[in-house]
Amino acid sequence: MNYIKIDKTIKKALYLQIRDSIEDAIREGVLADNDRLPTESELCEVFNMSDIVVKNAYKLLVKQGLVTRVQGSGTYVSTRKMFKFPLKGFDKIGDFGAYTYTSKEKRVVLFDISKDLESISLLLNLREGERYYVAKYVVLVDQAEVLYQTLYLPEKLFPKLAISDLEQSNLPQLLTVKYPYHMKRVKNGFSPVNMTSSEAQLLNTFKHAAAHRVRTTIFGDQDVVIAYLETLFLGQYTQFEVIVG
Repeated sequence: MNYIKIDKTIKKALYLQIRDSIEDAIREGVLADNDRLPTESELCEVFNMSDIVVKNAYKLLVKQGLVTRVQGSGTYVSTRKMFKFPLKGFDKIGDFGAYTYTSKEKRVVLFDISKDLESISLLLNLREGERYYVAKYVVLVDQAEVLYQTLYLPEKLFPKLAISDLEQSNLPQLLTVKYPYHMKRVKNGFSPVNMTSSEAQLLNTFKHAAAHRVRTTIFGDQDVVIAYLETLFLGQYTQFEVIVG
């Protein structure tokens, strides 16, 4: 907390001195997104002030959108950009290239073949013993982690699939160009969740952060399930817009 400077010999309110010190630290790069700020008790101990002073300072910072307070965890710098996604046309959620942000990056963190999860086998309409691919990846927009996706594909429908195919193609390209399928129908389900510790690590946010989980089942010709995708949107940094017309 050595970036906070308090001068009790001047008339400027103490809570404004705290606010301004933290603002300056963020602007100068001393504090970065998701850095944890001192607790109220820590600041009160060091600067010999009442907790209401710190509460008022942090309330201002929250109002300005510079920090976020997480119950039971602490106060964190929150300078990551807010991203908006249209609900209209959400049947194309796998096509991240459709969004207008200019700087996108996909980092595949896991690629595997499995048959271990009965729930996934049922979703993909697989017979006993049939395997599926699992790919986990993080999507960054303007260098900020925004999405964490887990993709499941039936092995029998995607022979010789390699990790490079996932790194070089978005999902529609993979399904319709690399492999000869058509996305005929998409079924989505939305639910609010708290992220696990590992999910929070991958999205560079705090433990148990709120998120939107979207479960997407993609159907091809003759209503065959060709893919299942789970997407975590960081709740704090993403919004869904209803676009009329």
